[in-house]
Amino acid sequence: MEDKLYVFNYTQNRNKLFANLISIIDGILADGHVRDEEVLYLDTWLLEANQSIRNGVIKSLSARVSKILSDGVVTDEERDDLKTHLSDIQREILDIPDVDFFSTESDLHLLNGLCKGLISDRKLSEDEVRYLDWWLTQNGALKSNYPGKELYTLVKDILSDGVITAEESEILHKALVDFTGCDLESGVVDGLSTKLPLNHSASVEVKGKVFCLTGVFLAGKRSHVEDLITKFDGQISNGITKKIDYLVIGTLSSRDWKFSSHGRKIEKAVSYRDDEGAKLQIISEEMLFASSSYIRAS
Repeated sequence: MEDKLYVFNYTQNRNKLFANLISIIDGILADGHVRDEEVLYLDTWLLEANQSIRNGVIKSLSARVSKILSDGVVTDEERDDLKTHLSDIQREILDIPDVDFFSTESDLHLLNGLCKGLISDRKLSEDEVRYLDWWLTQNGALKSNYPGKELYTLVKDILSDGVITAEESEILHKALVDFTGCDLESGVVDGLSTKLPLNHSASVEVKGKVFCLTGVFLAGKRSHVEDLITKFDGQISNGITKKIDYLVIGTLSSRDWKFSSHGRKIEKAVSYRDDEGAKLQIISEEMLFASSSYIRAS
């Protein structure tokens, strides 16, 4: 039984990493250039991936990228060589038998990887924005459902007048950071919890309100946060219903939130809020404590 579970987990992790890597490369190559920041990002991501799963493709690419960076200078020749090699790696991965690239879960891994690749140099060019638009347009399932729907709508709005302003580029960049949890400015390469679905302007009240908690919390065990809420006359719901007031996402929630049970809670809450007009608001752990001074003081 343990052997079967190991094989299942290995296969899932391998599929996720390969889907991520293929699209990270897509994002890096989207504007036709490989920048120093993108090489550094790829090096760090590969080192982390190599800790998660022992695989020859990832190991050899990691060694190649690390060698390029070993002298502190990325030459034009190394840049061109890496660009060609990354395209070869994509084809090599696609030729590996029994890797899932066609499920709904894989679509999300691919989108997640693309967004990481696009922001790996900490900015978005016009070519990258237009590539994201093209990519989402090709994927009917993703552009019609959360979280792809939100990104697709935002990109279409930005491109509607044919001009991408610096402010619009920054707004989209933030949305991609929020979606992936990949905040390079804070040193986070592969994501913590998502921030994309949050009601950022929410005014949080506790007394008489119903809360549902999901994910892993910086403040400690979920039960501890629930006790604080009930101490100040808030109520706790174990599941998502249209009657709850707040869904609270823990700060330390896994980078795999989209594919876990708490990811399903987020998707259900977004559907109730955006599609069915429910009053519920989605907030982060930080928003709960920042807005509720009496809880924070406890």
